[in-house]
Parts: sequence; C-alpha cells; structure tokens
Amino acid sequence: MLPEWNIIVKDTTFGEGIQIWSNLNIYGASIGEACKIGSFVEIRKGVAMGPKCKIEPFVFIPEGVTLGTGVFIGPNVTFTNDVYPRACNEDGSMISDYRITPTRVEDFSSIGAGCVIRCGVTIGRSSMIGAGSLVIKDVGPREVWYSIAATRRGKVLHIPNPPAKLRTRKSE
Repeated sequence: MLPEWNIIVKDTTFGEGIQIWSNLNIYGASIGEACKIGSFVEIRKGVAMGPKCKIEPFVFIPEGVTLGTGVFIGPNVTFTNDVYPRACNEDGSMISDYRITPTRVEDFSSIGAGCVIRCGVTIGRSSMIGAGSLVIKDVGPREVWYSIAATRRGKVLHIPNPPAKLRTRKSE
C-alpha cells in the first residue's frame, strides 16, 4: 500500500505486500516483501531491507545500513553512517560527501524506541537492544543490550567560526 500524500520515493525497489504510511522519504533503497514502514521515516540510498521488517515512525536509516529479515526498529531510532561527520573543512570549504561506514542489523533483531546506532557495528541475529540505548560496539547473536554509554572522551581542539557563546573558557 503506497499512500498518495506527502511521500517521496525515488529509485526504490519494493517487494510484494508492503505497507507504507504517509509523510516519509525513501531514496534509492531496496525494501523487501511484507515490510511495514511507519510515518515520518527517512530511508536513504543504498539501504537494503530484508523481508518482513517493521519500521516504526520517526526513524532515520542512512546510506550504509543493511537490515536482515524480520528486523524490528522502534520509533525515534537513529542510525549514523560517518564516524567523524563534518559540514565543512577548517578552511571553510564544504565537504561534498560522507565517509560511509557500513552497519548491519542481522535477522530477527529488535531495536527499542529512541536508540542511536553508531555506524560500523553489527547487531547480531535475534538480539535485542533496549529503549534509549546508545550502541557503539558489536552486539552478538541473541544478546540483550541496554544503557547510555556517553562520557567525556576528549576535546575538540578547533571549531571554525564558533558562535560567541562557545568562545569562552568558563566551561573548562
């Protein structure tokens, strides 16, 4: 089922029996049969989605991500695809493209609501990621992972043209 309102689909192949809701963007992806994709989802070029996947609303799946068969992606999940993303070089010139680092979610895995998946990881077959988790390492088959992993790891030594608020040293 393809709704006729607020949807952009370009150069994408779809399997039989898919269900897609309104307000989404899909560019150059391959979507397997019997998949369900909720509203406000963006799927970028080169994404390969196996059959019978369920993608909840407000999910972002960029280039470099592969989803196996029967994968569940909860609402508000974000995948990344560049380890060190930047908009421009220090000389101010725009960066034309990302350095794509592939990410793989194997068959029958489940990713809970609000997770962030760092590029370069593999989420093993039939594993489960708890809601709100930050995944920065490979997850083995049938493993259950959950938690936030953010801690200070270093400092940005140079920010080209930072806003005035960021120019102070009070936070150090």
